[in-house]
Amino acid sequence: MLSALLGGRDRLTKLAQYPDQSGFIRELATSDVFVLTVPFDADVDPETMTADELANIVEASATELSRDDKGFTPFTYNHDGARTLPFFTSQELAQKFVQSYVNRVRKIIPFGVLGIRGDAIPSIMDAADRWLLNAETKHETDVTVALQTLFQVLRDP
Repeated sequence: MLSALLGGRDRLTKLAQYPDQSGFIRELATSDVFVLTVPFDADVDPETMTADELANIVEASATELSRDDKGFTPFTYNHDGARTLPFFTSQELAQKFVQSYVNRVRKIIPFGVLGIRGDAIPSIMDAADRWLLNAETKHETDVTVALQTLFQVLRDP
């Protein structure tokens, strides 16, 4: 915990980097992780919007994100030709990703950050082809192979 507060890697991130990722899978099942959501396809080019239009989009996005009666669709993006789902060990790392991504695509995107238990990840496993833990941060780790193995075990009775 102290290591994570001082900018070091947290336990889940450390385990994800071991060649044998079985410890990562066990830790993930009991950890809280954060995924990004976007309430609707509303990436906005700020250069083409008036202040009122932008305010309306922000208000509509906040309303949509506050609704909890419909489940959620995780945010995915194209990374090296693969549909990628970023997820994070802290809200701070999720925020770093959002800042980096928005600056790169030069759009305003109404992201929400949703905390879930790691054992809920199989419920969104079909959302992506690639999974990046702490994407676009110094702690980024590709955990696709470990999660694909887990998902295959869960699918095969």
